[in-house]
Amino acid sequence: MNQQRITGQSAADGIVMGKAIVIAAQSERVDVAEVEDGAKYTRDDFHQAVRATQEQLRLFQRRIQARITESVSQIFNVHLMILEDDDFIGQINKRIEEGVPVPTAINQVADKYIGIFSQSDTPQFREKVDDLEDLTRRLLDALSKQAHAGEHADYHGRILITPKLFPSDILRYVAEKVEGIILTSGGITAHISVLARSLEMPLVLADASLLAGVTTDTTILMDAHTGTIYTNPDAEVISSYKTLLETHGKALPDVGAITPQTYTRDGRRIRLLASIGLVSEAKLAHELRAEGIGLYRSEIPFLIRNDLPSEDEQYAVYSKVMKEMGEGDIVFRTLDIGGDKMLRYFPTGAESNPFLGLRGLRFTFHYRKVFSVQIRALLRAGHGRPLKIMFPLVSSVDSFVGARDFLRDLIRDLKSEKVPHQSNPEVGAMIELPCAVSLADDLAAEADFLSIGSNDLVQYMLAVDRTNKQVADWYVSWHPAVLRAIKAVVDAAHRHDKPVSICGDMADDPKLIPVLIGMGIPALTIPPRRIPSVQRLIQSIDAGAAEELAKKILGASTLVEIARLLGITRTFPGH
Repeated sequence: MNQQRITGQSAADGIVMGKAIVIAAQSERVDVAEVEDGAKYTRDDFHQAVRATQEQLRLFQRRIQARITESVSQIFNVHLMILEDDDFIGQINKRIEEGVPVPTAINQVADKYIGIFSQSDTPQFREKVDDLEDLTRRLLDALSKQAHAGEHADYHGRILITPKLFPSDILRYVAEKVEGIILTSGGITAHISVLARSLEMPLVLADASLLAGVTTDTTILMDAHTGTIYTNPDAEVISSYKTLLETHGKALPDVGAITPQTYTRDGRRIRLLASIGLVSEAKLAHELRAEGIGLYRSEIPFLIRNDLPSEDEQYAVYSKVMKEMGEGDIVFRTLDIGGDKMLRYFPTGAESNPFLGLRGLRFTFHYRKVFSVQIRALLRAGHGRPLKIMFPLVSSVDSFVGARDFLRDLIRDLKSEKVPHQSNPEVGAMIELPCAVSLADDLAAEADFLSIGSNDLVQYMLAVDRTNKQVADWYVSWHPAVLRAIKAVVDAAHRHDKPVSICGDMADDPKLIPVLIGMGIPALTIPPRRIPSVQRLIQSIDAGAAEELAKKILGASTLVEIARLLGITRTFPGH
């Protein structure tokens, strides 16, 4: 078959090559007739399959725990508990004794429980449907001898093509050594993207119709930096990627070339902070000489579990982040659930437009117990060192002050309980809504620091769902309204002598970094691995020239004019 070049949407960087493994759906089971064909399975075969599956799941737990400090390997505990459930196993045994073929007996009992759980009013029970589907597939795989204990689903050298992913799937495929993932339906939610980047799992979204001819064992070269997929790549393409393929995931950038502080060519100091979601990234940020962590996404440990983490579990995670980062500042963003970051196990109710619904501070105000458990854990972890806590999706001075007052109440509680804690944390506001931009002066007066969340700011300023492929072209980060909003926030922070930073995709966009510096932004929060290249770029920038460029761009009113000033050559809607 000839080479085909497919353009998709990048979600997590990386360049990999391997053989495709096509899975139509995560819950797809081995065909029963296929398993039964020419084989007579006994009850002993079934129990051997159970043991093999248990060994496989425990192997996954060990692999994940060795890579991720958070207690996320317990995702597989549900599967292990089902395999140890006397009723579940007993009903399968009973059917086998009655003469039902083993694969059919497994399917029948699984389908019975799936039917019960899927009709439950309790989210935690409905959640078990996916677990049962996955476990049933594994049992049938083990029964059919497609793999042996501890070796099943070793995807080393494989690029997975699948229509659907949950956070737990990312963890599972990391454990199964998959090289990269291509998602073929829907949008890539932010938490899937963040988790994939945190785990250094290359991930691309591509139209299913473009991959219709790709089958298992097709050779694929995937450039997840640009979202480009090559099927059956020719020698010239492979040669052009040779160096990048050899170095992917094997080594850190040249740490020795990174200076402790970053300055423009004419001496302006720009702080480079790391954006992370896992403890392992804190260690990486420290190794790559980040001056601190400008954004710790505290929702990641919530998203990759099957239940809410307790106060002690959160305390352990936050303490490890602080330990790994050493002396550097750390900004902990409180739980930002909602929008495209939903907790499947938590009863939040259906929303017709979740991005305009119960998310960020709204979620934590609604579920104050969840909020208090997290704040208590953060305050305890911050004992004996500086602590910065930031609230997401601040929409008014009232909501910020209300959250801060709630935090202060919890400080008083910990004091009365004689629990060691940080009693004077700095409290910041995340600016990502147009209403917060309008109130930037007032929020700067109240907050200890501000952080501009560029991804959501663009989304809300332009009314563009950033996970919707149909309107992706309307998501333009250099829109004049967006740039002027950022400038307004920066000016407000400077007037009140408060620190301000920016995070999100704009913060490490080479085209926009000079503009951000020219607008007076003193700190960029970026993925740890981007620190060396961003530092080199800043060292080549003249801050005075950047100011002149920013003035011209802020004075422009059209996308065409701004694109010309930035040297961007692309088309966009309406042009």
